[in-house]
Amino acid sequence: MKILVGYASAHGSTGEIAQEMAKVLEEYQYTATVADVTQVTSVDGYDGFVLGSPIHAGMWLTEMSQFLSRFGDQLAVKPIYFFITCIRVLEPQGMEHVIKDYVNHAVLNKLHVRETTAFAGKLTLGDIDWDERWTLAARFDGATPAATYNNDFREWDKIRVWSRHVADGFGR
Repeated sequence: MKILVGYASAHGSTGEIAQEMAKVLEEYQYTATVADVTQVTSVDGYDGFVLGSPIHAGMWLTEMSQFLSRFGDQLAVKPIYFFITCIRVLEPQGMEHVIKDYVNHAVLNKLHVRETTAFAGKLTLGDIDWDERWTLAARFDGATPAATYNNDFREWDKIRVWSRHVADGFGR
């Protein structure tokens, strides 16, 4: 089975997660291709998809929206799993908030996405511009100063567990 692990990434963190997911899928004898969705010119030949994007300013990246729009009809007839990265999952009830408010459920339902999850990402404040810092600060719940999130919060064990779950799902 040939799987495309496609991602949109602003600073590289989501792409690194996609790479790790592909390694897990390959342990299950799947052929996994990792690609930035801006570089994908065709989805022909893939039997399934794992797609991911970070959340910026309350929504996934435009590049992911464009990819889903461009290939939606072809994607909808194959198994799809979707993940997002968002620092807000670190907040109390953050996972529920992220899945409820930051996921475009209408689009994912139309594509028949089997499952969606979220992971905390990596935030390096020195790598983001002031406009992005402003929107980031405006979206925190205020309980914790945003500067304390300047770190790598990716939980690789959780990412691997979900990737194994996805690999099992492709086998059904």
